[in-house]
Amino acid sequence: MDQDADGARVGLIATQALLLSGDDVRIEVVVAPGAWLDVVETTGTVAYEGETPSSWTIDVTVGDGAVLTWAGKPFVVSDAITTHRRTDVRLHGTGRILMQEKVVLGRAGQLGGDLSTSLNARDDTGPVQVENLDLGRQARQLPGAFRMLRSMDTVTALGWTPEPPGKPEAGTTGPGETYFLLDRSGAVLRWMGIGRFRDQLCDTAFAAWRKAAMHDYRLQRTARFLGRAEEASQRAGGYGAAGDAMNRRPGNVSLPRDPRPSEVVFFRDEAPEENDL
Repeated sequence: MDQDADGARVGLIATQALLLSGDDVRIEVVVAPGAWLDVVETTGTVAYEGETPSSWTIDVTVGDGAVLTWAGKPFVVSDAITTHRRTDVRLHGTGRILMQEKVVLGRAGQLGGDLSTSLNARDDTGPVQVENLDLGRQARQLPGAFRMLRSMDTVTALGWTPEPPGKPEAGTTGPGETYFLLDRSGAVLRWMGIGRFRDQLCDTAFAAWRKAAMHDYRLQRTARFLGRAEEASQRAGGYGAAGDAMNRRPGNVSLPRDPRPSEVVFFRDEAPEENDL
């Protein structure tokens, strides 16, 4: 879909119907140190009815200085199926991850089968977020649980703590949105409601947080590029990049070439902001 020297935007496309009864889908993603990856789900996923349980597992590793963004489409749980959705995350150094997960209980005219979800996110220090949700039919009827709600939208940021772009307001489209900080670097924004994603905050938050994560990524890449140029200039006997610029005539300033020339990245569908230049 899109790529440059440091990363790519890729789309997930199913070549056949899934999740069928008994399916065990596993997706493994590794983002190398200093790289970026944007995963786009082109369509939603339906866990179809059947006697044998199904599962959907995502295993992610994000290296130091890397960024992974993943905007998920609805995961729909049909009647008469037991399915499990699992996400395992490993963050290294200053790596960041931003994920959005949408869950719908039941297709049109259905209440939905038995769903369980788990998230296990760790960094170099230890656990960052560990969550296990039982959204089975019996568990949903317990006091304080899902009851008659049908949809849940969750945006999770790990590796930094962004603020929501608006104020969560309970009671507008169901119980409303909830924003909470993690004990260490991270934040979660979650909406639950009776309709299919009538919330006005989660999609907006994901877009804003993704833009912020990529903006910070570009600044860090630029700083590393200038640092290497400074070191190369000093090794060559110069005054460094800043000193060379001051001791040369205007229009005749040159910097040592970096072995990786594509350090400053702008998306083709985004115009650079003034602060990026």
